[in-house]
Amino acid sequence: MRAPLFLAAAALFGVALAQLDYALLTKLPSCAIKCASIVILPACSITDLPNCLCASDDLQYHISTCVIGACNVTEQYTSLTILQEGICKGVPVSSQQAEVRRVAIILAAFTYPIIILRFISRAIIARKVWWDDWTILACAVFMIPMTILPIYPAPGLGLGMHFYNVPPPNIIFLLKLFYAVQLLYVIIQTLAKMSILLLYLRIFPSQRFRMILKISLVFMVCHGTVFFFVVTFQCVPVRSIWDREIAGQCLNSQALIYTGAGFSIFEDFAIMLLPIFELKGLNLSCRKRVAIGFMFALGSFACVISIIRVKFVTSYGNTVDKTWNYVDVMIWSSIETYTAVICACLMCIRPLIMKYIPGAFSAMANSRNNTSKSWGQKIGSRGQNSRNSGGGIELSGED
Repeated sequence: MRAPLFLAAAALFGVALAQLDYALLTKLPSCAIKCASIVILPACSITDLPNCLCASDDLQYHISTCVIGACNVTEQYTSLTILQEGICKGVPVSSQQAEVRRVAIILAAFTYPIIILRFISRAIIARKVWWDDWTILACAVFMIPMTILPIYPAPGLGLGMHFYNVPPPNIIFLLKLFYAVQLLYVIIQTLAKMSILLLYLRIFPSQRFRMILKISLVFMVCHGTVFFFVVTFQCVPVRSIWDREIAGQCLNSQALIYTGAGFSIFEDFAIMLLPIFELKGLNLSCRKRVAIGFMFALGSFACVISIIRVKFVTSYGNTVDKTWNYVDVMIWSSIETYTAVICACLMCIRPLIMKYIPGAFSAMANSRNNTSKSWGQKIGSRGQNSRNSGGGIELSGED
């Protein structure tokens, strides 16, 4: 007796759900109803929309892109709200939010201790900070929002979810965050590379090389400033970047990001190779030259990250699903940025390691007596300002 009653109740419940789904569909704007008739009805039964439509990312993507193409912004938001809070309410959705948070936490956990060790080394060994240190400190300050935003509030607003699962008001806020992160990326990348060039300026005595470094610094300042303003005004009016109701004139976003990536890779390779060639002119033993050259060449890791990042920027400005597809772009841009800062700090940490863990550089220590005199003479040929800044200590390891 119970089984027939249960089946009857299930049938009535199914009819009620079908009527509910149908009622929700009729509330859609006319433009969205046309999309539903094209995308949903051929693929799904009206009685099974939650299991058919809401469980399929492909179907939701196709109907959402159809709505974007056929409806105005107000109608798009109405359609998304009905889809999220009515038809698909309670259905599990795909998410990369945990990955976004995890990457941000890991990067911060590695980078900030290295920055702290850099300043401890400068305070204990050199007992003085210079412009390269202040530049890294500025990087650390600008990195704070880049660290906090991916942890909170961006994932809570829908970063890492498909755009059709993100509440419409949150999409506007997330687009503002994307815009802010682009500006922070340009600032931190420029400052980190300037810090490395300033480090070279502090520790290398050759006047010819120092002139090359000064020219490189001028180039970095000019390039960073120009690119910052290009990114800032990539669309006019700027508000049209996140407000789709405003028609704006925008630069080609693909050309913009590939140009930026190309300059970044070129600068990484140039910064990596500059000291390698200069070390050949120093009167250092082969072991010490190779060991120090290896530490400088660790900057090649930043080059590798920059190249890998190019693979993931193809979707930038070329996708409707920004809240999902921009996750990889943000992650690899963050990795590139944090790596640049780490590379800028490595040489400054070396004197601290030699003081407290001298065995870590035993090969260098064995050749120290043969090279310290000639190196000291070269350091002595530099200007008074460089001597006062503790220049050369990263190469000599002297305390």
